[in-house]
Amino acid sequence: MSSQGFGVNPGKIFTTTDLPLPVGVGSVGKTPDGTFMFVQADGAIDQYAAVKISDDGQAAMLTTTNAGSNNLQVGIAQVAAADNEYLYVFIGGVGGGGVGSGIKVKAAASYAADANLNTTATAGVVDDASTTVIKNVVGLTTLTGAGTVEVKTTGYMSVN
Repeated sequence: MSSQGFGVNPGKIFTTTDLPLPVGVGSVGKTPDGTFMFVQADGAIDQYAAVKISDDGQAAMLTTTNAGSNNLQVGIAQVAAADNEYLYVFIGGVGGGGVGSGIKVKAAASYAADANLNTTATAGVVDDASTTVIKNVVGLTTLTGAGTVEVKTTGYMSVN
């Protein structure tokens, strides 16, 4: 896995017509807002969806059902991607995200600010209800209806 040394573009998706790809799948790079990993979509991914990242760099929308692996890497897509497209997903890091960063995640209704983020049965959506905790991340605002919240991280996001 590489780190830094390349231009991270979390607002762009890449298709197979964009070959050669800017970096290899699984490569990690940093921006002032945190650390991002270059992944390939394993199924459609919604903008701001929480995703699980497999060892081979495949990302799929996170649910309580697919969060069962030990030390599973978690990211947040900042753009939507179709199956097999490539994108950078936010994986956190010390001081990642924060107020005004624009790094957001989809959250269920009634999320309370600064509560732990947890997986839900809804693909890509997190909540503060007690299910599988996503480590090292919280949302920064309270929601009454479902929506998106900015996040801040204290390390790389993972479950279990």
